[in-house]
Amino acid sequence: MKKILVLAGMVVAFGAQATVYTDSVNDVIVPGSPFPHMDISGMEITNDLSSITFRFDLAGDPVVTDWGKYMVIIDSAPGGDPVSNGWVRPISMASGADSWLGSWVDGGNGFENRSYTGGSWVLSGATYNSTPGMSISKNSSSVTLSLLLSDLGLGVGDTFFFDAFSSGGGGGDGAVDSLGNPNPQIANWGDHSFAFPQAYTVVPEPGTLTALGLGALALLRRRRAR
Repeated sequence: MKKILVLAGMVVAFGAQATVYTDSVNDVIVPGSPFPHMDISGMEITNDLSSITFRFDLAGDPVVTDWGKYMVIIDSAPGGDPVSNGWVRPISMASGADSWLGSWVDGGNGFENRSYTGGSWVLSGATYNSTPGMSISKNSSSVTLSLLLSDLGLGVGDTFFFDAFSSGGGGGDGAVDSLGNPNPQIANWGDHSFAFPQAYTVVPEPGTLTALGLGALALLRRRRAR
């Protein structure tokens, strides 16, 4: 009976699939601050067997003030771009970026998925192209991006490194806030920003884990009945 109870507890524990990352607030210091709609307070990442979702949690309201840009830089494979990104903004990831999710919450909302191909960045998908699985939504305190795991070259069990940023509407604007940096990221709009990598592992969805757990419970019961 003890084995069954322990395994049941494991099934319940595995059911919580969201990974939450936190960032300090009031750390945006570019000219004109405060800009609470660009002040990242945290991020929640979830996945199922086919897709992954990134939710920016913000100190301010991206609906009322909608000129912010919200971006994720990803290192998921050897190589990558160590000096730039898919939007060619002054933002880089020293280990080499492979994917760039760049979003905007004005003009009807949208986001792009750009991939590094070894010499240049290419557009791999966009909400304005109706790319399957891609979506963006916002409310008074968050911006949420979703896309297929396969569009990032990822599957269950893979671990990748990432950082999330907010920025302004200018193409030369750097990242005014970084999820991974608890301190002010830049002092001026055009300053260069460096990623502070966080890690995420793609996990099986709760339903799959529950089914595996229930199957194991049934097997234990059959063994005890012999």
